[in-house]
Amino acid sequence: MRLRLFPADSITPAPQDRWPDSDLHLIDIVDRTQHAPFCAGVCELRASTPVCFHYDDEAVVCYLLEGEITLTENGEECTVRRGDTVFIPKEEGLAVFWSTSSYGRFFYVTYPHWRSSRM
Repeated sequence: MRLRLFPADSITPAPQDRWPDSDLHLIDIVDRTQHAPFCAGVCELRASTPVCFHYDDEAVVCYLLEGEITLTENGEECTVRRGDTVFIPKEEGLAVFWSTSSYGRFFYVTYPHWRSSRM
């Protein structure tokens, strides 16, 4: 069988050292190890210093599973709530700050692989 199941109990986001002042946990579930042309995973964000992602090298689609997250681009805010989907295009110089006053958990897909690009 070519498909691969990732059981829920195997999906445990891990703390990220890249953003030491933020409470961000994530796990890439599908990536190059499965020979995928994209990356997909789950991310959790708790109240802390906002996390800045740069989208010079990849686009992303996120589906909010739980909570509420605020995205800020050039001073403009967008609130993403449970069940919402957000698309962030690949665009040179695009920086988006991710924050929450409580908790947010989302599923993401990036194209191409976000870990090969700069943050």
